Amino acid sequence: MVKISSDTLKLINKLPKKKKEKVDAIVRRHVAACQRNGFDPENLDRVYIEAIEMIDLEVKFPEPTDEEIRDWEPARHYDQYISPKAA
Repeated sequence: MVKISSDTLKLINKLPKKKKEKVDAIVRRHVAACQRNGFDPENLDRVYIEAIEMIDLEVKFPEPTDEEIRDWEPARHYDQYISPKAA
């Protein structure tokens, strides 16, 4: 198994419990997918850092809830060109 650096380990240990659980879930899924395909991940440091970045993006841009999803489009009006002869 690939080892992680002490800097990455410090970064992981600083995470709040919920965030750490989400990051661990992403990393476990990634490692499992790699093993199913017959290889070990080359750089777990990068995997952990990218997982943390993904969780940060989820916080900044959460998935829309059902209430936020609309099934209508705003009304738009596009003026049509009318030649001077037609007017």
